[in-house]
Amino acid sequence: MTARNTLPMDPKLLAILTGELGNNSRIGKICADLGAVFAAVLPELIETETNLKFAFAYEYCETGLKDDLIADLDDHMILIDGSLKNWCTDFTIACPSQVIVAMVECLLGGDPDALVEPVSRRASSIELEMAPMVTDKIASVLKSAVSASGNCEPDLSKPYNAQDRPKHPDNYVDPFAAQVRIRVEFGALKSHFCVIVPHKNLLKTTIRAPRAAHAASGSVGWTDLIKEQVRRSDVRVEARIRLTPLRLGAISRLQPGDVIPFLDKADVSVQVSANGRDLYDCEFGRAGEHYTVRVKDTIGGENDLLKDLMAKA
Repeated sequence: MTARNTLPMDPKLLAILTGELGNNSRIGKICADLGAVFAAVLPELIETETNLKFAFAYEYCETGLKDDLIADLDDHMILIDGSLKNWCTDFTIACPSQVIVAMVECLLGGDPDALVEPVSRRASSIELEMAPMVTDKIASVLKSAVSASGNCEPDLSKPYNAQDRPKHPDNYVDPFAAQVRIRVEFGALKSHFCVIVPHKNLLKTTIRAPRAAHAASGSVGWTDLIKEQVRRSDVRVEARIRLTPLRLGAISRLQPGDVIPFLDKADVSVQVSANGRDLYDCEFGRAGEHYTVRVKDTIGGENDLLKDLMAKA
């Protein structure tokens, strides 16, 4: 046989022979076992730290090239790329932004049973900061369930919106992978998350049910964390000055160059607001070339303001 008449091997057959692709029944059994672990362990793990009750259940697995599986996911997913030493260098966790938005709403005092399904959209910077409250727990359960030696912790990327997924290097080879889909029920919200793992890693994996998550570090001040994120966020601040009242007819006849006096005759009173909430009573002034306002009194407390800003962040 000469090189000229040698036919290339079918890529799928080559992948099977080299351990890169498994048959559906074997991969399906591994994914179902992994899904059962998520369903059993994740609720307690998340409730311990957030005091929120989630329910999880394995739905199904789907196989294909890893990039194709991720591209076919629902719009507006939050993605986290991860690796776990001695097990897998390239797994991905995908969680819909609606799950994180609903969780943040309830951490701020909302009622899970009265949730209205959030609009599907890109996650905000604050929501991306909060995503590890769920995704880190998913990675922790994944680490406990697979048979990786060394007791290493998962190495995870920062959460990002699926539209911002970075490009692969030129030498990247897209692996055959399985997508494990887990149903999420949180109050009135029903959604899902996915874990995408290459076949070659699943085929070498023995799933074990980890012990219940009693060893969690206890409740963390997530509301305080959200407040800190809001404190670091840019907020549009506006000032309102009352003008002398005018009749509607006079207002309709105003022309460029006309002057409307301030209502106050002495110190001009100004109300300063952010995101529609009044913050301060101020007086109007000038410093050098800049017009300014000087704070005279506060309107409402810091906690009320932060709660309102967080609800609109």
